[in-house]
Amino acid sequence: MVQPLSAGFTRTSTGFNPVAEHSYGIPAPYYFSPDIYARERDAIWFKTWQYVGCTQELAAPGSYLTAHVLDQHVVVVRDKVGELRAFFNVCRHRGHVLAEGRGSTAALRCPFHAWTYDLDGRLIGAPNSENVPGFTLDEFTLVPVRLETLGFMIFVNLDANARPLAEIAAGLLDDFRAQVPNFDAMKLTRTETFEVKANWKFILDGLECYHCPYIHPEVMGKDGYVTQSFDTREQEFWTVHINRGKYDLLEKHKDRLPYPLDEVAIRDIVIWFLWPNLVFVARQGPSNFQILQADPQGPELTRRHMINFCLNEQPTKYDLGHMDQYRNVAWPQDRKAMEMQALGVKSLGFRQGRLMVDPEHSWRSEHGTHHFQHLVWLALNGPHY
Repeated sequence: MVQPLSAGFTRTSTGFNPVAEHSYGIPAPYYFSPDIYARERDAIWFKTWQYVGCTQELAAPGSYLTAHVLDQHVVVVRDKVGELRAFFNVCRHRGHVLAEGRGSTAALRCPFHAWTYDLDGRLIGAPNSENVPGFTLDEFTLVPVRLETLGFMIFVNLDANARPLAEIAAGLLDDFRAQVPNFDAMKLTRTETFEVKANWKFILDGLECYHCPYIHPEVMGKDGYVTQSFDTREQEFWTVHINRGKYDLLEKHKDRLPYPLDEVAIRDIVIWFLWPNLVFVARQGPSNFQILQADPQGPELTRRHMINFCLNEQPTKYDLGHMDQYRNVAWPQDRKAMEMQALGVKSLGFRQGRLMVDPEHSWRSEHGTHHFQHLVWLALNGPHY
């Protein structure tokens, strides 16, 4: 009797190769195994730079926002002298979460017993502490979290020994500025969150255009007629993909575009990836920028945050057209594909597929997927294949 492919399958290295042209995808259990998900906690999430907000949200001293990395809560504040700081969002007394949501405050005050912290993290008040033998305020400062900015974006890292974001993302900010006119003047305009019944890695696996003609015909056409090339440049921890259009054909179909073709500031669709869970997009038309963040909720559930920026505090109809086009058309198509993969990879008839990577790295090639999966592989296994 022929055994199903997955019967007794315990190996993790079969088929994956550091050379994209020769590689299979990562094995199926990487997309649903609780053990793999648990390994990712320390190997990926607690060692990488995570986007938590933008400087526009913390413009004034005393402003704060809260965020999380899996189950670790973080509070980010702008202190009284204007410096950005991040701390583990927990009171040092009995472990109560210190702050919720976002807002403005002169000090961080725990709602449980009113322990109060200055915005630089110092404990400045603890009721009845004067009557507790040996108690010192200095013993219980908030525990800092590393913070760096990338342009107007704020990142934190739970690992005190991690490489600086400035090294991990070296050159990325310059690329944003080169591709998006007036990038530094971008303003946060709309944030939305959607649940995906799939592992977080399915979202980043989508860094290819092999699928585009088949699930995005409104954008690509059934034969990819608007795509001239899908140029890629890979760095160690980030990539950029430029989907160059066929402008003569775009001219013929300009009635389908959400912007006037003669007012284009960005001529091509530019897609960046930053390890481990961020995609940035700038689409054809007026200056625009979008952050797409994968936020794991478990081995088989992810939240995807769509964070939109444009040059206008009140989005124009063209700004809204960009946001709505992706949210209402392309995203539902992507999400369905991810959720159908999440069902399929558990099949006894599937172990791992071959990545379709051609030597030219054409727009039909899955080299972008391999770049991401290789980083996953290295984080979990090291250079052992």
